[in-house]
Amino acid sequence: MSLLTDAPTAEALRSEFLLDPDVVFLNHGSFGATPIPVFDEYVRWQRELERQPVEFLGRRAEGLLDEARAAMAAYVGCERDDLVFVPNATTGVNVVARSLSLEPGDEVVGSDLEYGACARTWEWFAGKRGARYIPAHIELPVASPDAVVDAIFAAVTPRTRAIFLSHITSGTALRLPVEAVAKRAREAGIPTMIDGAHAVGQIPVDVEAIGADFYASNFHKWLCAPKGSGFLFARREHHDWLESPIVSWGWVEGTERFRPDHQFVSRNQAQGTRDLAAYLAAPA
Repeated sequence: MSLLTDAPTAEALRSEFLLDPDVVFLNHGSFGATPIPVFDEYVRWQRELERQPVEFLGRRAEGLLDEARAAMAAYVGCERDDLVFVPNATTGVNVVARSLSLEPGDEVVGSDLEYGACARTWEWFAGKRGARYIPAHIELPVASPDAVVDAIFAAVTPRTRAIFLSHITSGTALRLPVEAVAKRAREAGIPTMIDGAHAVGQIPVDVEAIGADFYASNFHKWLCAPKGSGFLFARREHHDWLESPIVSWGWVEGTERFRPDHQFVSRNQAQGTRDLAAYLAAPA
């Protein structure tokens, strides 16, 4: 039996979405589009929250988030407590950039193919500390994966404190050799931060196999989860020094939301009153 004859028609697939039927929607990569069954699950979680807000946010939220994180961690190839939910990949990049200890004269190496908001993140935090963000030039068209690796490391100096690179670039859709960059960087003692915003849902992603120190991505683009659903992965040896965008109960020792052995989770998961539905619907 032909797989093609068994595949849903374009019309059948289109009917699964809430998209305006008068618009041919080609730009899925910017913000994604959520299928109706997933959107229904998203609304179901919102309704459940509103039915008992105190019980939901005060007593159930942490456990529900842990369950959802376990499902998503299994999908992207890591342990549950090495992954936290963030609203988007840009937030994940910000967590690492703001936490990294940079001094005057230090450098962070990226490429000139990076997404503008994330490049700006590194420029901002580096600049505040007297450091520099250096976008290595990638010659287009790319001759080979090795050419990309060589271009990145041609910009590396003894003052390089981190390497930042997209898995799949936003502007060119190139899949960059992040595994090779991470391996060479680890040998040199340089941490790597990967922006995987366009990878999860497009290609199989195994963040532990990639070997990077940090990996941020969106669930709301190619995986079709609700808007505001992404994640940050961090290797266990970095958990203690990573901060979070918001200081809240997850930072306070002695509270039920402070987790001494998992401060990466508690700092980024317990962040005050917020709508958790997008995170909880991500497994759908």
